[in-house]
Amino acid sequence: MGHFDESICNCCVCPMQCVLKQFIGETVGIETPVSFEEVTIFDVKDFIVFTSAGDYAICNISSVFIEFPFSVELKPLKKSTGECACCEDPMANFLNSQIDQIFDIEFIGEFGGTVGQILNVGEGIVLQDIGLDETLIISICTITRAVPSAASSAQNIKSYKKIQSPSPT
Repeated sequence: MGHFDESICNCCVCPMQCVLKQFIGETVGIETPVSFEEVTIFDVKDFIVFTSAGDYAICNISSVFIEFPFSVELKPLKKSTGECACCEDPMANFLNSQIDQIFDIEFIGEFGGTVGQILNVGEGIVLQDIGLDETLIISICTITRAVPSAASSAQNIKSYKKIQSPSPT
């Protein structure tokens, strides 16, 4: 998957580049804040994804939609600094505590969100099963809100708060 370090790019760009490299030669949906396009990925390098519909700056990709079963490798979660420590880390840690739960994840993009089961969380990325072998790969830096399903929301939030609270001495 390649190696990356904290850089001038935010903590979601390098992980998205690593994910996109896994789809060279495949047709996927790419969502940005202003568009959604089904494309075939030709190459991924220098933070640009080269596709059949033009070339995208990876920093502006909100999500990637795949309509086929695929095992997506993610970078492991790590403690970040700067903007990532106050934006990506808290949401990544929260969503990671909610694996297998159903959430409506709202994010900055053409369609703005989706409902589905959280499959996995890695550095800068959340995978969400949205049904019928369809997976949405969301850049955590674009997430504005995560709403748990009504059936389990109170229990999920209590569990997360318990994990995050320091134990009394």
